Amino acid sequence: MSGKTALYDSSVFLEMEGLDDPILSGPEPNPFWNKKRFEMAWSLPVMSKILDNEYITLQPMRTATRDELSLFHDISYIETMELFGNTGTAFSARFGLDTDENPVFQDMHIFAAYPVGTAVDAILGVAEGKFNNAMSFFGGLHHAMESRAAGFCYYNDCAIAIKKYKEKYPGKKVLYLDTDVHHGDGTQSAFYDDPEVLTISMHELSMGFFPGTGRPEEMGIGEGKGYSVNIPLPPLTDDFEFWRAFEDIVVPLWLAYKPDMVFWDVGADAHLSDPLADLMLTYDTYHRLSKTVHQLVHLGERKLVVTGGGGYNPVAAAKVWTIVLSNIAGIALPPTIPPEWIKLCHSHGLKMPRGGWTDRPTRIDEEHYSKIRRAIDEAIEKVQKLIFPVHGLEK
Repeated sequence: MSGKTALYDSSVFLEMEGLDDPILSGPEPNPFWNKKRFEMAWSLPVMSKILDNEYITLQPMRTATRDELSLFHDISYIETMELFGNTGTAFSARFGLDTDENPVFQDMHIFAAYPVGTAVDAILGVAEGKFNNAMSFFGGLHHAMESRAAGFCYYNDCAIAIKKYKEKYPGKKVLYLDTDVHHGDGTQSAFYDDPEVLTISMHELSMGFFPGTGRPEEMGIGEGKGYSVNIPLPPLTDDFEFWRAFEDIVVPLWLAYKPDMVFWDVGADAHLSDPLADLMLTYDTYHRLSKTVHQLVHLGERKLVVTGGGGYNPVAAAKVWTIVLSNIAGIALPPTIPPEWIKLCHSHGLKMPRGGWTDRPTRIDEEHYSKIRRAIDEAIEKVQKLIFPVHGLEK
């Protein structure tokens, strides 16, 4: 094992034409597929000089092959994606395409295939011992279904990478941890009957909130019953309540399952500044999460792949992913945010209220606290009742 963390170089991704398509950069730009978001995220670790560290190895992103895509996706869907990428417009409703969330734009199919090829290389590179662990900022597209795009996701890099790993290493166990604010429904569906993949999703669940799934009762079928774990969180969940659910559910299940590989879809959209969600996490939780995940991985097989996931405040997403990268690589962050990055924020019209890697702690308003705590209690109790016995754990 090299002892290095592989980070997948996003330069080629950012140099492609397509993200400036008028469809994407109109009066209300697509929250995910917009160049400003990607540029802000990639420039922070570059300007912070983290990538100069000897413990980081930059690896090239690449597009997935058709054979790799077909490990999860239906071939008719893949062909339609390619057609749309060449400005075709057939069968849009059937495949969830040409919507506000999943628009058709120039080279869409190539952009969508980059995170997949990258995730495959990451998981196989870690499995083979080429890297200590690996991270891809622009992955974690967990809503894509077998034959349908959804929630900004065209191809499901998480599901395909795990399936490729299982194909090469049969019998190995994978823990898929999803802390994106939205339920990891597409990845859950890919392994809903498979006891060799334990999917755990911590996400907001409220009336009208996308995708509307992810209740504790969704626990798998057949041999996979008890291996799909959902921890729904109410709006306004703060650091303390989030962490209570993580320690009471995720940690004991992780230790009992003893995975051979861990695939973590981080998501920066549970941060309190995200415009598309209602949780109240601060950067402190992402510091703690990445350090704890790193610790738990090192108690086991020491194999970890991380993808960025969602995050629609470009400043918060860039900070969260850079924090996670530094912690899994064991690299200290610089004391302050680089001035040139703050200048870049201002040039894009983005607010940068603090120049450090933390934000102010928050507390739930007293009038909401009892309801939120009760909802978290109920979620923990349901998961412990439904899932823990399958894994030999007591409530």
